[in-house]
Amino acid sequence: MHRKSDPEMPAGGPDLWRNGGDQSRQAPHGLRRAIVFALAFAAATLALTGAAASAAQGRCGLGAEAIWDRAAPSVVEVFALGIDPYRVNDRVRPVFGSGTILPDGLVLTNAHVVEGAKVIIVFVGEDSWDAGIVGSDNELDLALLRLVDDQSAGPPLELAPLDSLHPGQTAFAIGFPLGLGKTISHGIVTGIGRVLHDSTLSWLEPMLQTDAAVNPGNSGGPLLDDCGRVIGLVSRTSNPALGEDIGFAVPVSVLAEVLPELARTGRISRPWHGLYGQMVTPPILYMIGAPPEAMYGLTGFLIETVEPGSAADIAGLRGGDLPVQLGGLSVIIGGDIITAVDGRPVDTLDNALDIVRGLKVGQEITVDLLRDGEPITVTVTLPERPPRPTNGTGD
Repeated sequence: MHRKSDPEMPAGGPDLWRNGGDQSRQAPHGLRRAIVFALAFAAATLALTGAAASAAQGRCGLGAEAIWDRAAPSVVEVFALGIDPYRVNDRVRPVFGSGTILPDGLVLTNAHVVEGAKVIIVFVGEDSWDAGIVGSDNELDLALLRLVDDQSAGPPLELAPLDSLHPGQTAFAIGFPLGLGKTISHGIVTGIGRVLHDSTLSWLEPMLQTDAAVNPGNSGGPLLDDCGRVIGLVSRTSNPALGEDIGFAVPVSVLAEVLPELARTGRISRPWHGLYGQMVTPPILYMIGAPPEAMYGLTGFLIETVEPGSAADIAGLRGGDLPVQLGGLSVIIGGDIITAVDGRPVDTLDNALDIVRGLKVGQEITVDLLRDGEPITVTVTLPERPPRPTNGTGD
């Protein structure tokens, strides 16, 4: 507030502005002080409100009924009929699953729903359409479908912001469980970054966990936030004999990264390093007989297994040969310990993940390692990882 405006207070203003004497000189200062305090208080309140709004940014607070109205038309049922030429009994394999409508007329589902299918039918309301596979990836259990004659399956769903996932947030699953028809279930995101040990790539592709009811038939349906946006693609559930209310979905961060390539090329290209193991720890160093001075100074990645034909196999890297159990820790010891890749130290799991995620097909890398305590350096060119058959687990 500018001081020059104070004397220009209109005649209808407070009496303090019109009376003479000392009061006329002191009143403007007191009132200005009160106004400044009020403005400061308002600014602080707005800042707190802004912080709260920032924390809730991207949340809509929609309930199950509103989510159903908004998202259910974008979820379809997928039927696939496969015939196994190597079996006599149970050679015909009918599979029902769910599908999530994406832009450009594509339908996203799980690879295990449609793998090896001779016939794929997508049910859209009362209509049904033949569909073909645009691309699939068994590592992530994803498949993209397109209806014949480029028919539209319905309105597409929007992907949620990539950084919007947080344990405790509301989650809705829509799909076709147990052949009962289109169904919605409600829960929360109960965990992120869950690693399911299906393959040597699983540690690079963590899953989202939810307690929203997920059953056979939900595969390929969306997991949605409270705005009706896709936060994950339902992929599987836990074994009921081992645990309840535990479902898993491919997170939106992974979907956003790989779907463009899957739609463009029909597959996801990955470098084939071909090794699996774990970061060395004092208990592991104790198991392998490391000297005491190395217990808390040696860092690296212990190779447990090497896939035949992979870059690790070509370079002569060695996996372990002796399974050991120490308390709750299970490890195969006897393999090489990688200490650096292209000069970058492999001293933490985060660094190891960053290094592996940055590898490219055709890239030549230099690996520093310890073998029986002796330093060795090898160089190898990374081939492309071949596709693997589906694990067939599903939900």
